[in-house]
Amino acid sequence: MSSQYRRPRGTPVVALNLFVSPEVKNRIDTYGANANMPIWAIVEAAILAGEPGANGVPEGWDLPGQPSLDLDADSDKELPINSP
Repeated sequence: MSSQYRRPRGTPVVALNLFVSPEVKNRIDTYGANANMPIWAIVEAAILAGEPGANGVPEGWDLPGQPSLDLDADSDKELPINSP
């Protein structure tokens, strides 16, 4: 994409290398084409549009959950290592 949008000279930047689903990549490309903006501008705008909620992440974001390890749930079960 040849966009005329550029950062001001000397703006600090860091590299961000990541893998996303094909659906997300397609949306980024579509938004970029519709707005005539580069990918980095679309990603920055999306992140900056979210306002952190009480838990520190924007409300309404459907983030993948991590399974929790509940050690107390099985505390009453006898483990093979504890068997006579």
